[in-house]
Amino acid sequence: MFPYFALAGAGLAGGPLLRRLPEYRRRFLLALGLACWLTASLRYVTGFDYRSYETIFQRCAAAGLSGLFSPWLPEPGFVLLNLAASLPGGGYRAFLFLFHLLLTALVFSWIGRYSPAPWLSAYLFVTLQYFAMSMNLLRQSLAAAVALWAYPFLRRRRFLPFCAVTLLAAGFHKSALVILPLYFLLNLRPSLRRYAIAAAAAGAAYLFLDPLLRLLLAVLPAYRSYPGGTYWQGNSAVYLLAPLGCFLLTLPLIRRAVRDPSASPVLANAAVCTLLVQLFITRHFILERLSIYTAFFSLLSLPEAVRASGERRAGLWTALVVLFGLAYLLFAASQGFHGAYPYHGVW
Repeated sequence: MFPYFALAGAGLAGGPLLRRLPEYRRRFLLALGLACWLTASLRYVTGFDYRSYETIFQRCAAAGLSGLFSPWLPEPGFVLLNLAASLPGGGYRAFLFLFHLLLTALVFSWIGRYSPAPWLSAYLFVTLQYFAMSMNLLRQSLAAAVALWAYPFLRRRRFLPFCAVTLLAAGFHKSALVILPLYFLLNLRPSLRRYAIAAAAAGAAYLFLDPLLRLLLAVLPAYRSYPGGTYWQGNSAVYLLAPLGCFLLTLPLIRRAVRDPSASPVLANAAVCTLLVQLFITRHFILERLSIYTAFFSLLSLPEAVRASGERRAGLWTALVVLFGLAYLLFAASQGFHGAYPYHGVW
């Protein structure tokens, strides 16, 4: 647990540092980003899929450029990343260094550009399990990190650049294509009526989930192996406490989006969408992966919620967010999330 506590503690230390020396914002993010990069790159059999991705790397290296057209290898963007590490004669360790460098750069540069409290966003990156996820679900984590950069185009309602970022993300994991309809949904003006309709639609889908999934699998044969597998089982309702807590802590931001027509609705709608999708993990755990793309926005929405809570409550809301992140980190460690606990280094 020490590496995770150290990274989370370094994130918290940035609070008083950046309050006194705001000009150190980039240096702070660079230092913490380097620490996350090295920690992730120097792991050894940490992450359930560690060996699986080692096998994929070996297959990509053996196939060369022809692997871009192989139905037995992952998406072409991920194949190219493997080849970039292997062509100079690098091994799987070189791939991990390259992969985590790219992912960390994408996430921390996005935080630096858009977060009102970069120290809090960096802390949440570790405690809300996006860091642990990046050491297990490699392809989808990188796709989600790329998809973060669709955010400015969502806010400015620029559809073509938004599509370009989404397609780039899908080059690492095709599930990123679920973001495309979110362009329209996340830009809807929030209202209690619309949120009630969304909740009712989610409830109806929950009741008729299995027939709906059978229809979906009929047109997506690549996913027909999932039913009956480990990830097809439902999770305990205890796992809903985390997304529910994240949603409740985002309420000041949601309230502001509902009341202020000039406020962007993207982050508020993303928080609502994430909660509704994550409800389905009590039926089939695999569906949690569809929520990753909107859930990742919590690195920005929770700091924005602190600001939306007002000056008088900002300190209290910050403390609640920090405690929530710590509680989630401890819960994740107790459950062995992503096979990242305990951490094992190459040493």
